[in-house]
Amino acid sequence: MLATAATRADAPPAFEQSRWTAPGSDYALLSAQPATCLAIDDARVRSGRALFATPTLLGGQAAKAGLSCASCHINGRGNPHFQLAGVSDAPGTADVTNSFFSAARGNARFDPVAIPDLAMPGKVARDPAARALEPFIRTLIVEEFGGEEPTPAMLAAIAAYVRAIGPCQPDRSQARRLDDQFRAIDDGTAAAVLMIGREDRAGVRLSIAAVRHQLALISERYAGTGFAGDRAALLAASRELQAIGERENAGALLRRWKTGFDGGLAKRLRRDEDHSLYNPNRLARALRRSAPRRQ
Repeated sequence: MLATAATRADAPPAFEQSRWTAPGSDYALLSAQPATCLAIDDARVRSGRALFATPTLLGGQAAKAGLSCASCHINGRGNPHFQLAGVSDAPGTADVTNSFFSAARGNARFDPVAIPDLAMPGKVARDPAARALEPFIRTLIVEEFGGEEPTPAMLAAIAAYVRAIGPCQPDRSQARRLDDQFRAIDDGTAAAVLMIGREDRAGVRLSIAAVRHQLALISERYAGTGFAGDRAALLAASRELQAIGERENAGALLRRWKTGFDGGLAKRLRRDEDHSLYNPNRLARALRRSAPRRQ
C-alpha cells in the first residue's frame, strides 16, 4: 500500500533544504513558510516566480548545492533559517560577494549581511519606467553567482515577479503543503508556454528545469519503502520532461504531459499526502529519527 508508514529499515529522509538550514531549524523551515501576497498574478509574474525558484538559473556552485533565489527569499520574502557554512555567520545572513559563488565578485572578505525581505523597499528602484531592476537581476545571476546569461524574456519575467511581491496584511505564515509544489509546477508550465511563444529555447529549458525541480522536492516528502512506486513515477515524469524540452513541438508535448500528470500521478500523491512528510507530525518524527545520523 502506498500509504504504508515508513518502517525502521527505511533510510532517514534527506532534504535538499537541510544543506543551507541552521542546525535545529529543519522542522521550522520544512513545515511553515511566509505567506505570499502579489499585487498581480498574471502569466509573466507566474513565469518569473517559477524561474526565481530554479537552481539552474544561478548556475555554478549555487546550482550544485540546489540553491535558487527562493532559497534565501522564500515566497519572495526572507529566510531566517538560512545558514550555509563559509557563506553565513548568523542564521538569516549571506555573503553574496563570497568566491564560493563566483570569483567575479569575490572580495576576499567575509562580510555576510542580513537577507532582505523583497516585500520591503530596497536599494534598487522597482518602477518599471526606471528599468533599473532588470540589469540588477542580471548582475546577480551572471556576476554574483556565475550563472548563464539570462535572455531578455527571462529577465522580464523575474523582474515582473519581484515587482509584484508585497507584504501581506496582516503578515502571517502558512503551512507547507503538496499544493505548494503543484502550484509551482503550474507556474513552470506557464513559464514554458510563455517562452515557447517568445521562441526562447533557453527559457523553455529553464522553465522545464523549474518543473523538474518541484518534482524532486515532492519526491523528498514521499520517503520510505511504501512510496517507492511514487518516487519511481516522479523520476520517470522528470525524465520525460527533460526529453520534451529538446523537442521542436515542446508546447503540444508539454500540454499532454501536464494533462497526464494532473489526471494520474498528481491524484495519487494528493490522496496519500497525509501519510507523507507533508504531514507535520510525520515530518517531526522523521527528523528526530534522522538527527543522530546528521551529527
